[in-house]
Amino acid sequence: MPKKKQKKKNFDFDTLKKKENIVVPPYHLQNVVSTFSLGTKGLNLKHIAMKYAFLEFNPQTFAAAIIRIREPRTTALAFQSGNMVCTGARSLYESRLAARKYCRLFQAVGIPVSFNKFKIQNIVGSAYAGFTIKLQSIAEDYGPYTQYEPDLFPGLILRSIKPKLVFLIFRSGKIVITGGKHIMDVERTYHTLFTNIIVKYKDVEGSTVSSSVYRQEMRMKTHKD
Repeated sequence: MPKKKQKKKNFDFDTLKKKENIVVPPYHLQNVVSTFSLGTKGLNLKHIAMKYAFLEFNPQTFAAAIIRIREPRTTALAFQSGNMVCTGARSLYESRLAARKYCRLFQAVGIPVSFNKFKIQNIVGSAYAGFTIKLQSIAEDYGPYTQYEPDLFPGLILRSIKPKLVFLIFRSGKIVITGGKHIMDVERTYHTLFTNIIVKYKDVEGSTVSSSVYRQEMRMKTHKD
């Protein structure tokens, strides 16, 4: 009988212990996505775009209007419902500040709106381990919790359920953290991931950083075995 394929699961980081004796490289926020409401029953985006230059709207290509500001450097999508999405901020503070500035743009031209229901929807961060990582070994040891298909995507995907986050781990040592809604969850889970998993799969010094070369090496090793 063919071997039954393991069902993919989410990894429970609460089962891992936080270790303090390992130096964890810092992570940096790359993008904070937030949503908020303008507290209105609806916006006539076509009318606003024709009258004011701060808003770009082409309903034939996209249902939302696009607004950009330079400080903080962000982009917002405005929907006819009055709901908005803000992307590009590098911190939670910047995201909230930008959202308030977008609200003020409408207020400045006499459109009656208010700042409501601000919420962080996604926190994206990145880090660098400082060494190459044995992705194939992680995939073999944590199979049900990971997804690693190097022919389709060079990174290994590991999903956690407590908290609910997604980690993209690359051969080069780069780690991308996404899906977070609370900064403390991101910090705690990244620390746990690095000290319990990443450091255990450090590859030998001088090993290839190239994902494609690494993929070929793993294929050759599989054929030999």
